[in-house]
Amino acid sequence: MSIPPVFFWLLLVFAAVLLFHAARALPRALRAERGARTDPWLTFADHALSVPLTVALALGEMRAAFYGTLLLGPVLTWSLVRSLRRGAGAAPKATG
Repeated sequence: MSIPPVFFWLLLVFAAVLLFHAARALPRALRAERGARTDPWLTFADHALSVPLTVALALGEMRAAFYGTLLLGPVLTWSLVRSLRRGAGAAPKATG
């Protein structure tokens, strides 16, 4: 599949930004205290697994993008579940 050169370069720049954010998230994940390690590692995994997916899309490799989505899906799902649990726990209780 062929994509326009503008989108190719935009996706490669986006992949570089994601790689930069993954590199910034790794030290935070390595320094995380016991009991608070999941969120920093999910942030790192989200950025790190998004890089190959973005590069695959830039190259027009849909099969590689599909497999990248299979790897990224559980990370994003677990991040969503954790944020929903955190949001539900912080909601004020109704008084009756």
